[in-house]
This record gives sequence, C-alpha cells and structure tokens, in this order.
Amino acid sequence: MNIINTIRYMGIKTNLLDELVPAIQKITPKNGVVLDLMAGSNAVSYALKEFFTIYTNDVQEYSYTIRKAIIENQKENISSNSVKEDLFDNIQENLQKAEYNFFEKTYSDTYFSNLQCRYIDSIRYAIDKLNNEYKKDLYLFALMCAMCKVQSTPGHFAQFMPKDHPRIIPLQKMNIYNEFLEKCNNYSNLYFNKNKNRAFCSDYKDLFKKDIGHIDTIYLDSPYSQEQYSRFYHLLETLVKYDNPTVNFKAKYRDDRFQSNFCYKSKVKQEFIYIMEFCKNNKINLVISYSNKGILDYHELESLCQKYFNSVEVKKINYNHSTQGKGVKELKELIIICQI
Repeated sequence: MNIINTIRYMGIKTNLLDELVPAIQKITPKNGVVLDLMAGSNAVSYALKEFFTIYTNDVQEYSYTIRKAIIENQKENISSNSVKEDLFDNIQENLQKAEYNFFEKTYSDTYFSNLQCRYIDSIRYAIDKLNNEYKKDLYLFALMCAMCKVQSTPGHFAQFMPKDHPRIIPLQKMNIYNEFLEKCNNYSNLYFNKNKNRAFCSDYKDLFKKDIGHIDTIYLDSPYSQEQYSRFYHLLETLVKYDNPTVNFKAKYRDDRFQSNFCYKSKVKQEFIYIMEFCKNNKINLVISYSNKGILDYHELESLCQKYFNSVEVKKINYNHSTQGKGVKELKELIIICQI
C-alpha cells in the first residue's frame, strides 16, 4: 500500500489505511472509480490510487493543490536537486527585491519569524515563475509541509503562541528553506497509476450537479466536530492563493473562510441525507468515516444508512485522535460500508 508524507492534518486517516482501503475494495469493482468527496490531506486518495481510478474533491484550494500534485499528476517528480534548477535563482531574486512580501508584512513574528516569512514569500515567488503546473503544485505542497514543520503554534494555524513561550525560540530558528528542500525529497518517486484521475475544487453539492462521469463508490470523511477546518488551515489557503487577503482578529484569519454545515448540529443530518439520496439515485456505493463522538449520533447515522442502502456494515476501531495541540483523545472510528 502506498503511503504519502502529507501536511499535518486534523483527523488524518493515515493510521487507518489498513482498514479503510480493504473496506472500499470490498464494494468497488476492480479498476473501478472512487470519489474521495472531502479529501483534505489526500492520504486516503493516494493509497487508493494503486487500485482504482481516483476522483478527488475538497472545497479548499490548498487541498486542491495537493490533489493535483499527487493524484491527477501522472509524470512529474521533484527533489532538492530540482529546486536548484527550477527555483533557486528566483528565490534569491525575491530575497533581494521583495516583490512578494505578503507573509513578511502580515505574519512576521506570529506564526513564523521574519526570516521564515521572507523565505516563504521568496519560494512562493519562484514557484509562480514556473511554467509546469504539476511541478508548481508539488513545490507548493512541499512548502506547505515545511510551514507545518516550523510553525510557532500548538499544531495548527488557528492561533500562534506568545513570543515568550519557551517553544518559540527553537521553532523560529528553524531554517524553512532547508525544511523545504527536505520535503521536496519526499516527492521524488511518486506512484503513478496511469489512469485518468481527476481533481475538483467544489462544495460537494455543486460537484453533484456536474456531469463528472461514472462513479462506483464515494468515500466520505466529513468533519464530525464543531471545529471549522478553514480556521485551522487558513494560512495554507493564503499561501496557495497568494491573493493578499484582508485578515482579521488576533489570529489573522482570512475574511472569506468556508463554513461547513457538517459542523452544525442543526444541519449535519440533512447533509448526510443529501449525500445518501444522491448515492441511491445514481447507484453509487458509500463508505463513511465517522467518530463515535461526532455531532450526529452514530446510531442515528447507521439508521440513515440502512434506510438508503441494501447492505450496511459497521466497523468500530479504537483510534487515538489528534486534537491539534490539546493532546490525544481515545475514540472509536466508525467505518460504515454501504452497498446499493
């Protein structure tokens, strides 16, 4: 099974791949098409790429960049050596001229040191000078990973730690350019399946209105807490868009963050119903990852599945869930396998 080094991500399913991949294989024809509807870090999509044609979607553009880099891309690799040829000169140019300086002006001595911000801006400038779209995506992916490694935070971008916090000094001394080079080496030998994998960047309801072709199985890993993912990863969204957004509050959030209905108790049930009705009407199987402590009671979720599918199997797995700097919670991860 192929495992990818990806961004630090809330609820990432890397440790559940041994359960998830066989569950999806069980109800999907060999060489079939799987749609990862809310792909996030794309760890699951990349593992499934060995067995299926993969369609992958998420409303966030940083996730779209990752999807293009490691799912849709079928030929490009990068490494620390390729950085010297593709980016080095333009990085040095921006360090001198500061044509790109949004991170330095906006985030110095918050999530990153001033020098780290200068290098983020300069690497981003150099990436924009490339003509190869998939290489641009790969380098942006590597830069996201480097930013997650050096960030002066509890483990996410919802807040930064105060300047006098004892963890700050070693983090802000880290050389983000060297970390970027190291992360590029993670993508020097990607797995390519030669299928026509596709990456989308849509709210799932908008995606369902498009004609994207035949789908055998949808994999759904929706949010299951009240925490909006856009709050934790707004800096990655800004890195990818590099659109000089207006930022607000102490944490310097973008003013256009996406809000998911899965995070609201009053709306989450209807969201699941919408997806299940789509699957039933289009004869698509469904595999759901969810928590036994999710906003929607898991017994109610199981009952919904039984209403819309002919066969429903529920697996409960003990799972230590990362709480983004607040320790680890022992939960049960539910894998609900629904077959038409």
